[in-house]
Amino acid sequence: MSTNESPEQTHVVVLHSARPLEVDPSDTYPEHRITVLTDGPPVEVAKDLERPDTVSMPRSEWHDQLVRWARGGPIEVVTFDEDCALICTELRATLGLDEGAPT
Repeated sequence: MSTNESPEQTHVVVLHSARPLEVDPSDTYPEHRITVLTDGPPVEVAKDLERPDTVSMPRSEWHDQLVRWARGGPIEVVTFDEDCALICTELRATLGLDEGAPT
């Protein structure tokens, strides 16, 4: 999976915690830069998929990291992990992102 970086390109950040990804985020968001933000070990992010760009840090630091990325251009925050559904909703709200976007 490759991530092409461009200022006009939306940076899709996939929040992750416990469940390995079963869907390749680049299939869901083919035209966007993808980064997985996890509070677990990066090697646990994808089971049978090529591991996407991954940043591992405590959840308490996620908001500040997302703000830094948002300064660089459009950002979208999503999750495929039930353990991250609530924090995804909260972070989207604090970043001013639409409520209706997929989580």
